[in-house]
Amino acid sequence: MYKQYKDKSEWFVVYIREAHPADGWQVNANVKAGIEIDQPKTMEERIDVASECVREMKLSIPAIIDGMDNKVGEDYAGWPDRLYIVDKAGKIAYRGGKGPGGFKPLEMEEALKKILKL
Repeated sequence: MYKQYKDKSEWFVVYIREAHPADGWQVNANVKAGIEIDQPKTMEERIDVASECVREMKLSIPAIIDGMDNKVGEDYAGWPDRLYIVDKAGKIAYRGGKGPGGFKPLEMEEALKKILKL
C-alpha cells in the first residue's frame, strides 16, 4: 500500500517503546527467534534499537522515533500497533482499532481512497 500511495501522501512508521523487552515482559516467541532487546534507557539507545528494527525488517516506509517520554505512543494509543491517517490540516481522518484485532490495512486503504478522492 505504501508503494501505491507514497506519491500521493506521506507515510511513517512510528517506533515506540519496546513492547516485549528482555528486561520486562518478554515473550517466548521472541526468545525462540533470538530477539532479546532490553528496554532502551536513553534516546541514543532507542535510536539504535529502532535502526536495527528497520534494517532487520527491511522496512521501506520512513520511520520516526517516539521520544523517551513516550508521548506519541500514549497520545495515539499506539501499543501494540495501530493505523492512523492524519489529514493536511493535522486532524485525525482515520483511526484504526487497537492491534492486533483492530489492525485492518484494507479498511485504512478505503479511508485513504476517500480522503484522496480516488
